[in-house]
Amino acid sequence: MPESLPDAVARLLWDVDVTLVDLDRDREFVFERVMTRGSWEAMQWLRRRYPRGVIAEFVKTFGTRRLPPRDLAYWALISDVVVEPQPGGARPKWAG
Repeated sequence: MPESLPDAVARLLWDVDVTLVDLDRDREFVFERVMTRGSWEAMQWLRRRYPRGVIAEFVKTFGTRRLPPRDLAYWALISDVVVEPQPGGARPKWAG
């Protein structure tokens, strides 16, 4: 039987049947949703559910392509990963 998801996480997966989500097989999908759209409660769940090394591996492998700069900076800090600044990750030119 699949592990049940807390409401704070399940609502982020609005476009899939959450009863079919496998937290190991679909880990990248769950990570991306929680890391980019999750509440504090969902982010705390993610950190309790997955070891730091697994989160760090996602950040290293997919972070620069799948996470916005602010989210990438947060999760890199949390997982102790050094990421290279990406072009366009700074203040927009119109912001002065």
